[in-house]
This record gives sequence, C-alpha cells and structure tokens, in this order.
Amino acid sequence: MTTLKRQKRSRLLTVLLMAMIVFAIKLPSAWSQQVRGGRQYNAGNQFYHPLNQNTPTGVASQWAALSGQVQPGYIQPMKVTLPTKGTVTFYPNGPKQTIQKASPASIGFSVGYVYRLKISDMPEFPGVELYPTIELIDRLHPPAGLAEQYPVPVSITQEDIALVLSNRMVTKVVYLERPQTAVPKQYEKQPTHSISAQKNLIAEADLLGRPMLIMRIGGRLPLSHGEDPAFFGSGAPVVELKSQNNQK
Repeated sequence: MTTLKRQKRSRLLTVLLMAMIVFAIKLPSAWSQQVRGGRQYNAGNQFYHPLNQNTPTGVASQWAALSGQVQPGYIQPMKVTLPTKGTVTFYPNGPKQTIQKASPASIGFSVGYVYRLKISDMPEFPGVELYPTIELIDRLHPPAGLAEQYPVPVSITQEDIALVLSNRMVTKVVYLERPQTAVPKQYEKQPTHSISAQKNLIAEADLLGRPMLIMRIGGRLPLSHGEDPAFFGSGAPVVELKSQNNQK
C-alpha cells in the first residue's frame, strides 16, 4: 500500500508524492476515461481524469458508492498510525458519541463515506489537536475470514503535522500498487517522491495502482460555541474491530 501526498500554503500549491513506483503506465482504470481525438489529462498519457485533489470532499466517495462496484455495507478495516504515541478519536454519531483508541488505532469504515477523526496526546506536539478527514473510495479483497489482517493503512507523520502547524493543507491518496509493477521490497516507512504541482494527485495514484482513500488534514478546528454536526462526518458506520492483529 502506497501513499500520494500533497500540501498547499494559501493559494500556492506544492505537491509531494509518496510512492514506491515512480513511473506511470498507460493502462485504463476505474477512474480514468480514454479520450479519442480530444482532451487529454497530461501530455504523455491518453487519459482524462474527472477527479483531482481540489474536488469537493465527498464527491469521490459518492461516485464509488454509486458505481456498484463496492458491496453495500461492507466494512473495510483501517489502521491509523501517528508519529509515535497518541490518541485517535472516531465519531460514529457526531460529537456526543466517540471511540478513542491509542495509536496505531484499528477501526472499520464503510466505503463511500467521509469520516472525521481527531488526533491528540502526541508527545512531539503537546497540546495539539487536529481533525483530519478520511474519504474511503475503495476496499481490499483479502482471503475469506482474514479481512482484519489486511487493513488499509493511514499514516500521519511528524512532517504532516509540522506542515499543518505552519498553515498548510496536506492531502494524501493511499493506493494499492499494481502487482505487475509493484517493487518486491518491504519498507518500514512509505518512501516519498516529489512530483510537479501541475499534476493531478488522484490521477497519478490511479495510474500507479488502485486509489483506496483520500486523507485531508489542515488546521480547521470545531467552533467553541458548537460546530455544525456535519463537521464530524456523515454519521456513517464506525465499527470497532474484534481482533487486534492488525495493530502489530
């Protein structure tokens, strides 16, 4: 599993790519549309991509749910990891109901929804609380009965948090590498590769593999006098997993 990452400061966009594969291939995919004699996404490939990192939050997940390619009600195991220690808070039904777990935090999300998290209690950032969103757009297909052993990883790094605290917005796309082109090597951390700010982050992930989720993290906080309930997510299913095997 690999992550594409992008950050921005105000209106100046800077894109970072975290990837084990640094070359693109011309293969059609679920998210790309081939153009015949017309518009193209980028010079050098044959696809126009309808989504990008600036598409409003929730659009990609809605498309995923409407596509019919995802089993309705399927709960995809997730694993949220902070730089070292810390607490991850999930909101199954708005701010009045919470699930708190120590990092790495295992949880189950449903494809086609946007989820709000809170990360806190990080020793590297005392007193800091941030509220990233996770937009789940696809699922894994593990062997029967072993789903919890194959969670989709969401890694929030010390660099990500430092960028947010410097008034930047960080966007990551986690994708599953294509088996034909994946590098046969294990990494302790997802490697980083820089790409041009003009490129489409989601399309790049789509060319390299199968996009699983979009994570956005910025400096927005709940209002002290009461936040709009939609801030805490859409009320989609949040499932506590029975097994802790995926927290190793």
